[in-house]
Amino acid sequence: MGEQFWSSNLLDPKRSFRWVLILGPRQLPTYVIKSTAKPGFTISNVAHNYISHAFNFPGRITWDALEVTLVDPVYPDASATLVKILQASGYAVPGEPETSNISFSKKQATNALGNPTIQQLDAKGKPVDQWTLRNAWIENVKFGSLDYGTEDMVNVTLSFRYDWAEYAGAPPNEGADIINIMEQGMGQSTTITDYQKEFDPTAGDLTV
Repeated sequence: MGEQFWSSNLLDPKRSFRWVLILGPRQLPTYVIKSTAKPGFTISNVAHNYISHAFNFPGRITWDALEVTLVDPVYPDASATLVKILQASGYAVPGEPETSNISFSKKQATNALGNPTIQQLDAKGKPVDQWTLRNAWIENVKFGSLDYGTEDMVNVTLSFRYDWAEYAGAPPNEGADIINIMEQGMGQSTTITDYQKEFDPTAGDLTV
């Protein structure tokens, strides 16, 4: 019987405190970001009823909004950065007639935010997995609350909406680079077939 996971000193589980959230070079520095969710998805169910039976089929995939909490320092001012991203996304403060017809566009909103990337790290600080949000934009921001009865830092919470997330991980051994598991640049039909054969070696050509 092989060596068990928890008894091996060669294996290390992913730890929830070893990570960085990387935004664009002109965005928020990684050290002000306090916590983040990781991407998640839901596949809808399409049911077909027949007499006393119900048969279920997978429908569309929806990627969940991603929640982030950060500390708002005086410098760099996180609130100021988020307000700039808001306006770069196309928001015009109402009041002037000539700006009343300005509104958001997806191109402006995604360009203002960039592609947020979450890297989970090993003990040496090397990435062991990575999620990249594609076509991401800021959906919600709460600039925190104030209270005379506490000395806590002011936290800002926000959520990102995005079209899909891409994943890299599965380093073959300690210190090795992560591998692109799911990304836009891969040949999707070939990738699907390869993974189908990985999970079912008897499968034939199942390219879709």
